[in-house]
Amino acid sequence: MRFNRRHILLIILLLTVIVIFLPIKVHYSFQATSFVYPAKEWNLKRGQGDSYTSELYNLKTNSVSNVKSYIFERGDIPEVHIKAGLTSNSFITKSDTIAYIRSYFIENELTRLRSLKAVEEAALNAKIAGEKKELIDIAKQKFEYAKQKLILDEKTFTRQKLLFKDSIIPMAEFEIAENSYSLAKINVQIAHTDLLSIQTGVKSEEILLIEKRIESYSNEIQTFSNLQKQYYITPLIDGLVSFKTDVETIISVTDTNQLILKIPIKIHNIQYLKNLTAIKFSVPGYDNRIDASFIDLEENVNFQANQQMVIAKALIHSNYKIYQGMAVQCKIICDKITIFEFLKRGIHLRL
Repeated sequence: MRFNRRHILLIILLLTVIVIFLPIKVHYSFQATSFVYPAKEWNLKRGQGDSYTSELYNLKTNSVSNVKSYIFERGDIPEVHIKAGLTSNSFITKSDTIAYIRSYFIENELTRLRSLKAVEEAALNAKIAGEKKELIDIAKQKFEYAKQKLILDEKTFTRQKLLFKDSIIPMAEFEIAENSYSLAKINVQIAHTDLLSIQTGVKSEEILLIEKRIESYSNEIQTFSNLQKQYYITPLIDGLVSFKTDVETIISVTDTNQLILKIPIKIHNIQYLKNLTAIKFSVPGYDNRIDASFIDLEENVNFQANQQMVIAKALIHSNYKIYQGMAVQCKIICDKITIFEFLKRGIHLRL
């Protein structure tokens, strides 16, 4: 029996149908050009008016955290000073100061408060020196007077005591002399205590008031100093510095410890991601396939090449040198299916 072309085509068709319906399963997969991004990014941005904002953006979760706003008084002239020698792609740690926001209002307030405090401290020293000398002089005079009176009363008491023993004066007159002598001794003790008290620093109400004003200025200076320290800008992550070209962002730091893939997925392929087996991609210059683990899908849909796409994110696991912004060819491996099902998905049949 001779085989003609029609017989051969029928045999090929029959074999193809048989192969299609054989219970052989293969992995369903599709490819996409993906881009490498940092897992986290810290930004210092211009805000509304003359304000600035620093924030940490997590690209894995599409969330913003650690937002800090720098808002200035009306009429203030804030200036951002970038650390000298800092260039794009410089590696820094989260403890490094990379910029300083200068506030003329805070500097003027600190200068004013320090001047007022210095004036009050000078007034306090003068007041203490003048008042203390005057009070000490008065206290010394009272003490000397009390000692002289004690000497006179002691002499009187001694004389009256002899007269009383000789029965020259009555008891009542002796007791008067005795009481005066006892009182004189008490007055000497009181005068001596007053002198010591003044010498060791008893303060008047006016001095206490000046000290309260000094304490108030010190508290205000501390408050403004703490605020000024907040204007020394440190990033929240270790990474590479970059200066953005957009209007809002002044400086960025991108994470180098973790990288993610952003993979455009066609809408009709989303349903197969629930049975995802693996994500692999290749880096230019390397033959090996690198693994990545699926994170989640972004919620927004966009158009690429006239097709609806959703962005899938995957965490990269690799020791190879991979650069942020790199475009890589990515292969998404899904569930195992029959050859017939594979063809259905490939040509979008709906049977």
